[in-house]
Amino acid sequence: MTVYDVIVVGAGPAGSVAARTAAQEGAHVLLLEEHLQVGHPVRCTGLLSVRGVEQAGVSRDVLLRPIRGAFIYGPEGERLTVGGPAPKGYVMDRGRFDQDLVEQASHAGVQVVIGARACALTRSTASSELVFRRDGREERVRGRVIIGADGPQSRVAHWAGLPRPRRMIAALQVTIAHEPERPDFVEVFVGRQIAPDFFAWAVPAGPGEARVGLGTSQGPQIRALLDKLLERWGAPRRLSEESGVIPLGLPERTVTDGIMLVGDAAGQAKPTSGGGIYTGTSCARIAGEVAARAALSGRSDRRTLWEYERRWRALLERELRFGFQAHQALRRLGDGDLSRLFRAADHPQLLALLGEHGDIDYTSRALRAMLRRPRLWGRVLRAIPFDLQALLELLGGAPEDIAQYAKGESQ
Repeated sequence: MTVYDVIVVGAGPAGSVAARTAAQEGAHVLLLEEHLQVGHPVRCTGLLSVRGVEQAGVSRDVLLRPIRGAFIYGPEGERLTVGGPAPKGYVMDRGRFDQDLVEQASHAGVQVVIGARACALTRSTASSELVFRRDGREERVRGRVIIGADGPQSRVAHWAGLPRPRRMIAALQVTIAHEPERPDFVEVFVGRQIAPDFFAWAVPAGPGEARVGLGTSQGPQIRALLDKLLERWGAPRRLSEESGVIPLGLPERTVTDGIMLVGDAAGQAKPTSGGGIYTGTSCARIAGEVAARAALSGRSDRRTLWEYERRWRALLERELRFGFQAHQALRRLGDGDLSRLFRAADHPQLLALLGEHGDIDYTSRALRAMLRRPRLWGRVLRAIPFDLQALLELLGGAPEDIAQYAKGESQ
């Protein structure tokens, strides 16, 4: 039976980056992918921030077009236009993006096995035995550290007794034949009748194509909701369809003896957008580094691997908890509440601020920028019908006059 320093289950972006990083640190690494083709089936809108593209280090050939802004639609047809001249992100070919990252891992020395479905895990003090099935046969390997990068319904997490993310959002998306109003703008739709508990989107893809989808906690209704959304474009020709699950809310821990979780398996997706590539790959770099050092030192106990938990939480926990708190607050709003927020936000200076400071990865930055401009924050805060104080505390507090305002409004 072959023994590896690090075994990574799942060759999505987080898994590939973790495996590559571990190999670069000198570890003997195995990367398992259950599907027969890397990057397929696609379970992503394919929108990635500028910093996410730079961090991944992938070929520019996978990028389809820049995105400079968004049209955001309210439940009563309100529309806010937010954007600027500089790209905020890129639409990419997600399949080629994943393949590029796996190739990078392979070039770093990672052994990649495709079509290998992990089906059992037995842990011991020094290493864990992993059973996977390939071509109808079972194979067994041992790993000093196992990294679960196998998605929001992670089997590795289940076998290790690690907690799952707090909530799951069902997502359904189709690619349609459609040329958008602006090829460098995405469209976002909110409302209880459109996408309960989350939002819907239309993202320009290749020439003459758009990816249209939505997320909701009401899974059984998702197809009917998507069919209704598509009526906005008449009866568009559907070119392809993808579905998936978005994890929201951080689990209590992502590490135990010999086991680490990363990416969607660790609930590291952004609760405000559902995107997880930037956050997942950021954490994956830490995971690969810590896993390699632990394995090569002969110590893979929970105490040693806790360095990963500490470091990734120091990097992203506050932002992800802010996002989850904002998500929880917004999902309680009715359509009337949302319309009032849209009317309050429809102000030239406020839209300009959002265009300048809006950040796909760090949504709290726009709120921080607004709180520094008293002429603007009062307009919006009066329209917010939830406990703003809790959000402000996650930001590390706010100017005293705003904190007092928020406290008074919530009483």
